[in-house]
Amino acid sequence: MSKKTISFLFFLTFLTIYYFGSFSKISFGDCIGFVLDVENRIFVKDFMPLTHFLYINTAVFFSKFLHVDSVVVMRMMSVIPAALTVSFLFLLIKEFLEENWIAIAATTVFGLCFTFWRSAETVEVYTFNALFVIVFLLFSVKALKKDSRLHLALAGVILGLSLWVHIQNIMLIPAYFLLLYMSKSGREKVATSLILFILIFSVMFAVNHMKGFEMKYVFTSKKGPWVQNTMDQSFFDLMTGIIRAVLYLIYNFNVFILFSVSGLIYLYKYFKREALFLFVASLFTLGFATFYAVSDNYVYFIPFYLTFAVYVASGIKKLRSSFPLRKLWLTPLLTPLFYIFSMYLISVTPQGKEFHDKKLYKGGLDYYMLPWLYHNIGCIEFTLDNGKTEDDVEAMKAASNEFIKLRRKYQPLEEIRKL
Repeated sequence: MSKKTISFLFFLTFLTIYYFGSFSKISFGDCIGFVLDVENRIFVKDFMPLTHFLYINTAVFFSKFLHVDSVVVMRMMSVIPAALTVSFLFLLIKEFLEENWIAIAATTVFGLCFTFWRSAETVEVYTFNALFVIVFLLFSVKALKKDSRLHLALAGVILGLSLWVHIQNIMLIPAYFLLLYMSKSGREKVATSLILFILIFSVMFAVNHMKGFEMKYVFTSKKGPWVQNTMDQSFFDLMTGIIRAVLYLIYNFNVFILFSVSGLIYLYKYFKREALFLFVASLFTLGFATFYAVSDNYVYFIPFYLTFAVYVASGIKKLRSSFPLRKLWLTPLLTPLFYIFSMYLISVTPQGKEFHDKKLYKGGLDYYMLPWLYHNIGCIEFTLDNGKTEDDVEAMKAASNEFIKLRRKYQPLEEIRKL
């Protein structure tokens, strides 16, 4: 079976998994804010970290001009890019090895990893962003392997556009500069790619300047102390961030993390330029996600996990002759059982029970440890019922009330409650 056929089958398979596991009701967090933006059908006209220019405007386009329901649009803006990302990841892994079974196993591990799976099931920007990241990585690797002018130019274009989705992707710029440095395509081709990237990146500053915003607001928000909190962290905070990152990695990749070091060695031995590029790309994205001082920093690891899946696949390739690893290729399918077992293990501890009770208003441990959101508790019904919690949910309630007000113009309240 050809790699394009398998890639397409990955898309269909994970589109099905993500769609049927997707939220039954708009979940908690920032979700209602994104849906509200699309329900208002007003295009974003500035570039700031919290506006996600390309993400929101793409959704508004479908809602405003194609008359697709805002909730449906935002579901598809998570599910479809997620399935495409998994599909393209398979193609990226195949750039480094011939064995389909290894590429299938490693791709499945990523597709079912908690962080990415959860992001596909809710309303968030992270799977849409992951699609741009994986395409950038794929074009960059192809550019290095084939000294292709087209792929080199496309890498610059996609990286530039990815910054319109999420400013986190500035962490990929060092890898892009390394790509240009290592490219053997010639100065003219390198210059073409760089100019395209700079032009697209510059649009962000030009638009903000016309809006009267300072240059720094491309990188930092007018609201929120996150950047300052990140810079003010103590040594203990930094160590806590590292421990948290390791725990996230274990929960997402479990036993497959054991192959990553061998994968790095294999890539460096047989694909030196490509290995250096991926290492720099993963190093800066990992560092940012680890030390960025926000409560939900786990989602910022997704770009790193894309490269980590390549390390896993390469490690299996390197060790397959020494160990009977082919027996592991169906193991990723047991991942959902791992999440269920972990949840029940935590639930019998006193701390787990206490946490479950405290977070019961949005599903308790199920919400935090199981990636799927089918039959979840929604923020709309929580708001309508005037739900109580010690957590700060006032901003979410305000956005929910505004959304309810807009929908009541054409939809009964009982139907809105189900959203």
